[in-house]
Amino acid sequence: DVCSSDLKADGDGDSLFSDWRNALLPGVRWIMSVLWVFLHLLILSWEDMKDQMLSFWLLLELLLTGLLTALWNGREMVWFPGFFLLVVGKLSGERIGLGDGWLLLALGMWLPYEILMGILFLGLLAGAGYGILSGKKEIPLVPFFTVGFVLTVWGTII
Repeated sequence: DVCSSDLKADGDGDSLFSDWRNALLPGVRWIMSVLWVFLHLLILSWEDMKDQMLSFWLLLELLLTGLLTALWNGREMVWFPGFFLLVVGKLSGERIGLGDGWLLLALGMWLPYEILMGILFLGLLAGAGYGILSGKKEIPLVPFFTVGFVLTVWGTII
C-alpha cells in the first residue's frame, strides 16, 4: 500500500504528481499553442488563396488570444516583423498586403523571435520562388508563411 505520505517529493508538501504535472504542462501548452496557430494559418491560407483577402476577425482573434496568452505567461512579444511588414505594405501601395503584416504581428504574440523570423524568411523565399517559376506578379503569401511555420516549428521539435 502506498499512503499519501509516500507520495511526497521531498517533504516540502509537493506530491510527485504535482512535480510530474508541472514538468509536463509547458510542453502541453506549447503543443496547444502550435495547434491553435496552425489552425488559424490553414484557414487564413485558404482565404488568401481563394480571395487574396484575410478575415479581419480571424486575425484579431489570433492577435488578441496571443496577446492574452503572452501576458498571462509573462512571455516576450515580438512586434518588429509585423510592424515592418505593415509599413512596407503601406509604402508599397499594398503590393504586400496589410493582412500579411497583421498576420505576422499576431504570430509575434505567440512565437519567439527566432521562429517568427524563420517563418518570414522561409515564407518569403518560397513565395518568391513560386512567383518566379509561375510568372505571377501577385501571389498569396499566407500559404507560404504556413509552409514556413511547419518547417520552422518542425525544426524545433526534432
